[in-house]
Amino acid sequence: MLQCARLAVAGPLLLAVSQAPAQQRTPPAPPPFHLVQRVDEMLVGVDSVAMAILDRDHVAGTYFLINARKPSPIAGYANYVVDCREPMRMATTSSAMPSGSLEPETPFLQPPRRNGGLDVNSLRYEPVHVLDGTRFVAEFACRVTNQFGRAAQIARQLYESGGPKDLARIYCDLRSDSGKQREGVEVRYSEEENVVAVNGQWLSSGFLSGDEIVFGTGAQWRVDRKEQTARLVRDDGTRLLTVACDTRPPAKAKTDRRP
Repeated sequence: MLQCARLAVAGPLLLAVSQAPAQQRTPPAPPPFHLVQRVDEMLVGVDSVAMAILDRDHVAGTYFLINARKPSPIAGYANYVVDCREPMRMATTSSAMPSGSLEPETPFLQPPRRNGGLDVNSLRYEPVHVLDGTRFVAEFACRVTNQFGRAAQIARQLYESGGPKDLARIYCDLRSDSGKQREGVEVRYSEEENVVAVNGQWLSSGFLSGDEIVFGTGAQWRVDRKEQTARLVRDDGTRLLTVACDTRPPAKAKTDRRP
């Protein structure tokens, strides 16, 4: 059994597992985990003590899904086996994923652990992807097996800069829903998977269209990679505003790397 450091990683919401006595925890908390990614409002965390090296190429473990706006109850979990050879693949051995019917009073139930050995050759493996979080879970599991003392650091790296191998970045002076401008907002994107992240949050609404990076619902942001500008456009095509972009990170990003 691979024993990883029991240090939770802070994301957009602080999700460090409570260190209070068990009787003070309401509702019961999940086991210590490492936050490795956020997709829309769903946070992806990997159980930090459940990983097991099965052979030189395969690692087993458990990951959790937590709704950032409603952390309790846990939205879902999956027990998995990762084939660490490139391209990485993952097999799910058991899971309980979000159905939309969870009630706030539903207690967290510990997922069933693996019983006995696993025949890694009999499992059904699928490619890993960004928008279901499996890419980050797989990379975390494969990297940690050789350097488990750096588990927290690896998780933070994945959260802040992880993604497909063709990952690129552009920084734009976007505005929030309140209309307040934010300078140098990081927009990550991948043509390989056709996905977009804004300030560390991968968005199911994001996609690439020609030279444009598109994201948002209702009014959409359309970032022109060649012109290095971003337009906020309504559904009817009305342009609301245009802001500047740059492929160079803003100076403050060099000193403030918090998600």
